[in-house]
Amino acid sequence: MVKQKYKTPNISKANVFACILLVLGVLFSSFKYAKNNDDKIKIAKEVKITFMVNVAENVVLPEGFADTLKKAADILTKILSSEDFKEALTKRSFADSAFSKTKKTCFERIYDENGRVSGLGVYENITRNPNIQIEWVIKKYKDGEKTSVMGFATFCVNKITSHDYWIKNGQYLSLRFVRHLAHEYTHVCGYKHDKLLPKEHKFKKGDDPASGVGGIVGDIMLDWTKRGLI
Repeated sequence: MVKQKYKTPNISKANVFACILLVLGVLFSSFKYAKNNDDKIKIAKEVKITFMVNVAENVVLPEGFADTLKKAADILTKILSSEDFKEALTKRSFADSAFSKTKKTCFERIYDENGRVSGLGVYENITRNPNIQIEWVIKKYKDGEKTSVMGFATFCVNKITSHDYWIKNGQYLSLRFVRHLAHEYTHVCGYKHDKLLPKEHKFKKGDDPASGVGGIVGDIMLDWTKRGLI
């Protein structure tokens, strides 16, 4: 029998270090891939919102505002379509902020077991149309006077009006408009701030559907910005 001697391979410290780096690289790539998968926006229902912009002649828009409009529409489309929006809204309920009688049938007010407006009902009303088209009017507010109101909308009318006082570059203009447009679109869908509410039905600030939707959209934008999704 012939016995063969095998020499232990001479593994240098440099080779060991290179192997460790390779393993760490593979692990980091796997972690990054998993993280990227987790950070993808999950779609609950495809919804696209398009704005037909009508600017008053006496309004001066900042440079590049067309890009701001497009970005706002794109972000709002993503949010309304997302699982994040559906999950957050359907967990909520709201005070009924509209008591005025109307014959308009653009929406169905759905209540939960506690007599409050159902968040799921609000979600279904807001997203029932997969292709939303809204006229967006930008007008000058009383010759440029300061106002705390960004704009307004009338329920069951596909039109949102914004005051030019708030259209200033900086301070994440497109993101501020996304929240504003979400709030006003909720009014378009039938949920309004009724000034004729009986005293016993007065609601706290933020406890009505329009303010609630605006707040949810704002929270989602903040979260997505931190995660690099927008």
